Amino acid sequence: MSAIWWTSARNRSGCDCPVRKCGASATDSIKTTAEFSYIGIGIGMALGFLTGAIQIPLPGIGKISLGLSGVLIMALVLGKLRRTRNLSWTIPLSANIVLRNLGLTLFLAQVGMASGPKFVATVADTGFLMLGLGAIVLLALVLPILILGLFVFRMPYDEVAGIVAGACGNPAILAYANKLAPTERPDIGYATIFPGMTIVKILFVDIVPALIK
Repeated sequence: MSAIWWTSARNRSGCDCPVRKCGASATDSIKTTAEFSYIGIGIGMALGFLTGAIQIPLPGIGKISLGLSGVLIMALVLGKLRRTRNLSWTIPLSANIVLRNLGLTLFLAQVGMASGPKFVATVADTGFLMLGLGAIVLLALVLPILILGLFVFRMPYDEVAGIVAGACGNPAILAYANKLAPTERPDIGYATIFPGMTIVKILFVDIVPALIK
């Protein structure tokens, strides 16, 4: 007990003892886990835009570009490297969660404000025809994934929910899946499928008009 009191008294007196060093080290480690490099993010985005601007010639189709998917590809490459000398390419988990939730909120708010009037006008003009067609397209994408994942490959439901969210490319579905199954599997399934599906859909939009001509 006297040893504990002596250590506490020495800390209160301002002496540089191991206990004080331990507290400072813990504070520094917490601060480090919440910081990220703005320079790394800026360089990564710039490299991604440059990658997306590259024209790729395809026989019989013409030239296509990756567009915004170039940012996604560069993020995957730099995320694999994690660090180049003193430049970090990763975002700490705490900052990642904050940015993801903030981005999802802004995304949903913008989609609602931008699509609200058009949605009402479309329903007024065509009735529920467009809504029905949208539901059919969504079911054509989701049902095969659910059947294959749950009944053929016997995958856990939370992982299949993440794969469905990644295939649809909708972070709102991922947020709902995380509420239904509060595990890491929805995020893993989403992260596995989303990059490939996004690149395929962007290239599909560029290639289909050339094939129709």
